[in-house]
Amino acid sequence: MANINLLPWREEAREKQKRDYLGILAAVFIGASIIVYLALTAIDMMLEEQRGRNAYLQSEIQLLEKQIAEIKLIRERKKDIERRTEIILNLQQARNLPTHVLDELVRIVPPGIYLSSIEKKGSLLWIEGRSESNNNVANMMRKVKSSLWLHDPNMRSIVSQNDEMRQLQRFSLRVSIGDESVDSNQAVEGASK
Repeated sequence: MANINLLPWREEAREKQKRDYLGILAAVFIGASIIVYLALTAIDMMLEEQRGRNAYLQSEIQLLEKQIAEIKLIRERKKDIERRTEIILNLQQARNLPTHVLDELVRIVPPGIYLSSIEKKGSLLWIEGRSESNNNVANMMRKVKSSLWLHDPNMRSIVSQNDEMRQLQRFSLRVSIGDESVDSNQAVEGASK
């Protein structure tokens, strides 16, 4: 005899399919949620790592900026020290200059010339005096041209006047104090060592 199933098997099959579908849908949702959570966690970890790197780089940049500022300060100090050293060396080299200039004046002033004033302004020497003849002044100017310490003589004026029964010419002369004198002084000092 034939069995007749009177139970609603189609409804049960539909319910079973529905439960299976909802189970699979829940499993896919849970799996997708886990994957998204893991992805977001990995991205957060990478962001935190990058923030750490950025913070490290910022601290290093600030350290380097401080060092650059210190280097600029050191360079300014170095320039200041070099400038002061140069001034001291120039003073050291020029300390004997008046002695050399006066010694050179004694050598270049011929007999018959009487100096009344010598004034130094910068690298120029202003000489005033009296001469028995114009030839004496011309000889003195020639000796200045061949001098190591003095050069470039320039006659400002020469005026004739009677003084104590002698006729003397009053003259005014400008002479440059040579830079070569410092170089020759260094050469002499180098040769003596």
